[in-house]
Amino acid sequence: MTEELVPQQREITLAPGIILTKTGALIDENVSLEHWAAALRMTEAVANATMWALGDLLLHAHEHANWGEKYTQYLDLTGKSYSTLTKSTYLARKYPQDERVEGVSWSHHMEAASIKSKDERQAILHQAREEGWTREQIHDHRTGADIKTLAPATQRCPSCGHQF
Repeated sequence: MTEELVPQQREITLAPGIILTKTGALIDENVSLEHWAAALRMTEAVANATMWALGDLLLHAHEHANWGEKYTQYLDLTGKSYSTLTKSTYLARKYPQDERVEGVSWSHHMEAASIKSKDERQAILHQAREEGWTREQIHDHRTGADIKTLAPATQRCPSCGHQF
């Protein structure tokens, strides 16, 4: 791959005193807790948006068959596995921009993607956002594992036989 294919990237300021580079974050020794927390939130937002953007870019490229060989050369630049590229494209196709739920991660959307009903997917993602669910909680809800764990175990008193 030739260097002219790789655009020169600038550093990104995550918050005052914290710069994102290609290899991590440069953090000023005197950064405040508030700026550190802002950078942490920004890092999570960028990480989440990156997977969506990758999928959107790949979908766009599929629409431009005339790009041919150059397209595949650029894919090599991502350094991502075939699986990652496939998943990001799948999810971008499954959730057009207007169906993505802000406030839950790309992984939350991936977990809900197997739900056939678009309305049910949306309802679960909105519930996950409102109730602060993890990706695992979406999985448990989707598979019914949350109902099993919420159901109280039947206990019998050894003295009187009462069930509770």
